[in-house]
Amino acid sequence: MPSQEENILPRALGPDVASQNGSLMANRMKVALRKAGAWVIKAWGYVPLTLLGLAYMILLYITFKNVALKYNDIVWTSASVALAVVGVLMIVAVSLEAISLAYGWKKAKEEGLPDITTCCNAPSCKSGLVIKLWPIPLVNISIKWIDPPGFEVECEQSFTELKERITARHRCSVEKLARRFSVTDVLGLANVTWVSWQNVGIKAYPESGKMQRSNVTMSMSGGEDISDPFGDPQGDRTDMRQYAPGDPSRSIIWKVYARTRRLEVRMPERALTAKPRTCAYLVVGREDEATASFARTILESKLLGENWLFGADGCPGSTSNLTEAVEFLARSGSYSHALNRASTTLPADGAEKGADDSLNIPLGSGLSAFLNTAAKKGYHSCFVFVPPVYGNWIKFVKTATSSTHLTITWLMGFSHNIEKIEAEKPWERWIFSDSVAHEAEEPARVSKELYTSTTPVVLCEKASGRIINNPAAYFQSQKQAV
Repeated sequence: MPSQEENILPRALGPDVASQNGSLMANRMKVALRKAGAWVIKAWGYVPLTLLGLAYMILLYITFKNVALKYNDIVWTSASVALAVVGVLMIVAVSLEAISLAYGWKKAKEEGLPDITTCCNAPSCKSGLVIKLWPIPLVNISIKWIDPPGFEVECEQSFTELKERITARHRCSVEKLARRFSVTDVLGLANVTWVSWQNVGIKAYPESGKMQRSNVTMSMSGGEDISDPFGDPQGDRTDMRQYAPGDPSRSIIWKVYARTRRLEVRMPERALTAKPRTCAYLVVGREDEATASFARTILESKLLGENWLFGADGCPGSTSNLTEAVEFLARSGSYSHALNRASTTLPADGAEKGADDSLNIPLGSGLSAFLNTAAKKGYHSCFVFVPPVYGNWIKFVKTATSSTHLTITWLMGFSHNIEKIEAEKPWERWIFSDSVAHEAEEPARVSKELYTSTTPVVLCEKASGRIINNPAAYFQSQKQAV
């Protein structure tokens, strides 16, 4: 019989413990079911038969048994056997081609494949993968990159060889690659699918598009110039003073000594040394490819001036080297794609409720440490590149910038064509859900949230390189004009 303490303990803890245990069990069941489902899908991929092929073979069996044999009809018998032979041939062809592809893939990995470097939205390039195949007809091979995602893969298949061409749609910098190989017959009756991992370096850098030499200038930067922009930062030797023990003899002005019998030496003019000017930071978020392209344009165009500093979400530390800064842009794509992938499973108002928190990714939280480092190094202003889609990152960046003395300028990239928005009719915006005007609502919302008299917002259209100051006011005026 349970003791009094054992009876009191559950009542003291209340129903919360039971509910927590129930939720824990439910989560474990979900994880177990998810793993079981993944295992079943993986196992089914090795079965050389599609659902269509399975239905095809079952239908042939029923027809052969209930029609051909029952009525001893030679026509139905011949047709059923012929169709069954076609199905079996497709299964055999797919199985042999899958074995050929797996063997060729193994040989290609043993020989070693080169690292892949490309630029987003650039014309398709060869990945270096070449697989030798057995000459088997009536089959098609397809390859899809699972991780990293955001790549379009095109297979160039000849009778005895397979080559791979890729087009990057999303920036990334990873060291592993997962490919899904699929072998299918021309009738769609048989299919073999499997996933294979490979250790290879893949770097996809953001493109610049037409964002070249944008109208953003360094006029917002602080700092002091040297006296002569073409001279030495330490000054020219134009000043004079009386000779002191230890001064080099080459600095003595002998003409003055011959005339006045006084030892005078030349000394450098005291010029002001140029201070670090502008730093920049990339905040990662959904649909931030255009913003990353904008950041690359600013970096490569040297619009940050000299002695700049750059940082990005997902990249510890900061850098003043252009090559490393572009690497930062590529590496930040891993965080960005996690958001893009998760946004498809979130509710429509996920951004309103802080959808970024569900990913356990501290977007924008690195900005505070970056601004503190920049302030200690003497920087006076900072370009903060932000995504054009509203998210929970806004509260992090607003908190970070509220306590800094650096002059903040918000920069956004926009991938849609603003001229189409301006030319769109009002009735098109009401009727069509995919209206381009709806795409402008998100950057306008972000601009409205961040814009102040001391923190301007600048938007750059990726397609044309057009610059718009205060996008919220601009898009509002466009809406009122129509």
